[in-house]
Amino acid sequence: MDMLTFPVKLACAALCGAAVLLSSACADASDPMTDAHHPAYVRRTVLPDNARARREMPTVGGLRAYAPARAALVDPAATAETRALYAYLTAVGRAGYVIYGHQNDAHHKAFRTEDGTNSDTKDAVGALAGIVGMDALSLTGEELELTEAERAAGVTHTDKLVRIARGASREGAILTFSMHMPNFARVARRPMVNGRYDFSGYSPRQLSGNVVRRCLPGGDLRPVYTAYLDLVADFARRLSAEGIPLLFRPLHEHNGDWFWWGARSSSAEDFAALWRATVEYLRDERGVHNLIYVYSPNGPFDTEEEYLDRYPGDDYADVFGFDLYDDDHTDAWIGTLDRSAAAAARAAARHGKIAALTEVGVHMDGGGLALTGSADKTWYTEISAVVRRHHMPYFMTWANFEKERRNFYQPYMTDDVYGHEMIDGFVAFYNEPSSLFADGIADYRRMPVSAR
Repeated sequence: MDMLTFPVKLACAALCGAAVLLSSACADASDPMTDAHHPAYVRRTVLPDNARARREMPTVGGLRAYAPARAALVDPAATAETRALYAYLTAVGRAGYVIYGHQNDAHHKAFRTEDGTNSDTKDAVGALAGIVGMDALSLTGEELELTEAERAAGVTHTDKLVRIARGASREGAILTFSMHMPNFARVARRPMVNGRYDFSGYSPRQLSGNVVRRCLPGGDLRPVYTAYLDLVADFARRLSAEGIPLLFRPLHEHNGDWFWWGARSSSAEDFAALWRATVEYLRDERGVHNLIYVYSPNGPFDTEEEYLDRYPGDDYADVFGFDLYDDDHTDAWIGTLDRSAAAAARAAARHGKIAALTEVGVHMDGGGLALTGSADKTWYTEISAVVRRHHMPYFMTWANFEKERRNFYQPYMTDDVYGHEMIDGFVAFYNEPSSLFADGIADYRRMPVSAR
């Protein structure tokens, strides 16, 4: 042991124990979520090649040979942009490319929340993720805060999310939207606020109340549910007015037992009926025509039959997605992912749909990625290879949340030089010719495709 540093470390330990803040001499006692140069972080040695990414991006002309002539979507009145996006995604998967997605990529970050860009992805590679995920939690204020100035100006959560979505779309990103819905039995018991239901709070994991059946047409919670869907409809229609479609992923992971719409809390018949009623309300009653409906059970699966458990029918789903998290951190899990992707892809082909990996990530230490000890620094490249092998156009990792340990799913930069220990592998993934981020997404609206 270095005899010069030993007394310094003793002094640091004593002072830190007395809650005295020190400089880098106490780096090993600092908080890695606030200290950009904490020993957990590494110097980035792989740099993104943005010029090459733009040069190698597949063009609409180059993808036409892989695109379907028609987009027979759930919504026969789907907007031209929505049909074109479906054709583009189909072509991307068939041509051997993979779009990288990240939940909340344009408005939540694990680090550099006061500087850098609006995105951990952009901090790392110079572009947003190619698929930017959002959730209805932002419409109710759970994942989106308004400043005092915004409140004073009358800005709503929907206003702000529309602005974020518009900005991400202008940077090239494709948008996907999910719903972590509150337990509507709980909502119904609350006093209304200014004549409106109070959807605040996070309660999708509260399973009581037979909520699925009660949200069906004729059920006592139907008005509460449709009021919630109205928030989604208003958001989607405002994007539609600007030519922006959405990959809409409702009632996800429905075969699990952790959400009130899942297998533990509803029958297969009631779930399928609620899915169909959701589509019909948005499409037929609210006139929302910019949605691509994404079915996404939770894996793993070995067979098509497992994958299609509770499937609402071909007239109600456009994309066959699935969610699967890496809890094992072993090569065996990649095999599990591959088998699940094969089952989803076979089912998609049989039903004339496209398949996608709609949620994926690493779970370590009880949450997302760990600060240190990642077993596989090339994890993103390996996931992409599985997705590409099954001709899926995209995969999406879950969100990074502000300065929260074990609650981020993508490497991030802490300044212009240092970042999470997986940062080099992530940037190398960006540099692969087959990977597409927002700066590699072509103007899919120019993809020629008819409605039927």
